[in-house]
Amino acid sequence: MSGPLVIGHRGASGHRPEHTAAAYRLAWRSGADSVEPDVVATRDGVLVCRHDLELSRTTDVADHPELAHLRRRQVVDGQVEEGWFVHDLDLDQLRTLRARERWPRRRRRSAAFDDRLPILTLAELLELREQESARAGRALGVHVELKHGAHLAGLGLPLVEPLVDLLRQHRLTTALAPLTVMAFEADLLRGLRREVDVDLVQLVDKHQTKALRRGRLHKVGEYATGVGLHKQLALPRDAEGRSTGPGPAVERVQSRGLDVLVWTLRDENRYLPTELQVPGPSRRHGHADREVQALLALGVDGLLCDHPETAVEVISRRTAAVAV
Repeated sequence: MSGPLVIGHRGASGHRPEHTAAAYRLAWRSGADSVEPDVVATRDGVLVCRHDLELSRTTDVADHPELAHLRRRQVVDGQVEEGWFVHDLDLDQLRTLRARERWPRRRRRSAAFDDRLPILTLAELLELREQESARAGRALGVHVELKHGAHLAGLGLPLVEPLVDLLRQHRLTTALAPLTVMAFEADLLRGLRREVDVDLVQLVDKHQTKALRRGRLHKVGEYATGVGLHKQLALPRDAEGRSTGPGPAVERVQSRGLDVLVWTLRDENRYLPTELQVPGPSRRHGHADREVQALLALGVDGLLCDHPETAVEVISRRTAAVAV
């Protein structure tokens, strides 16, 4: 396959509990070029693959009486949360947990793997990448997303320094490395730029339209090689959920010479514009391939997908048609 990168979002998280070795492995073996781990830190400073700092939605932590005393309430990035937090557990404690599907009613096949898969460290994922690259006969990628950087730094758990150490250990510090680092927090990316030469991507949510002004994008270009757009910035919708055609975001980013990644593509009806949904429940898969086609028509450089096989198939068909 050639063309834009297909990136397994938290692995093939539409099929396996997110951020597990099974999810990452399935994404690569489904044809994805890369996988996207969200990364946070444990109490003892180990980088692990988790999206949320709070653990009860995606692990069996509530079933561990020996950890009951660690349940608490705290403010994370301005939001009050209650439960068990990654940064309150050391790595040995975290290793006793097993992953669970985030949306068990919506993704029942994935939920069948609940309580079977351990939590993965970033170091273990990088080792898995090497193994799967050897198996595939090609260099597979990793798109690391740093999460909650300011909150963790305030607790004495910085993300940049241990990440740089890991990248150096795995010889993944140059622009040729099959590794990209992404973040919403620009300070994290600026700090990385001073230490390594890997590709960096500034993430932009659908409500952060000011970040797409020309002056802001010029500053992004000083430290990053790309911008990761929420898909509704690339393909806006009206109040009824219908697509209104391409927005200006992709072209603005491209005009600054920056790559464009788009997140997150999911195949279920509830995540698709109205015209691409099919009759049936919200968990039923709609015409997600058409959404992929619309984004490819904009010339994007990468797609973050919960169901990477859909984008792989569309890009493969597109490549084959061009070759004929």
